[in-house]
Amino acid sequence: MNGSNIQSQPFKQEELDSSVDKLLAGHPEWDEAARELIIQLHSDVQALTAENKRLRKALLAQRAKGPKMSTKLRDALYE
Repeated sequence: MNGSNIQSQPFKQEELDSSVDKLLAGHPEWDEAARELIIQLHSDVQALTAENKRLRKALLAQRAKGPKMSTKLRDALYE
């Protein structure tokens, strides 16, 4: 994966929270256990998204510390 191709998340957090609220409001037949599971899964997705963002940032920082030499130049020097 190329670090320059990293795109921001397509939805804002407020939109995601609102969509979960709408989902729960649209299904009054779901029992409390199902509702709690959906809320927990949404929370897990939020945490994983934040962790993914942190790891991508760390990866980009690590790549920036690496050698700046092109692969063709590096290969030619090693021949």
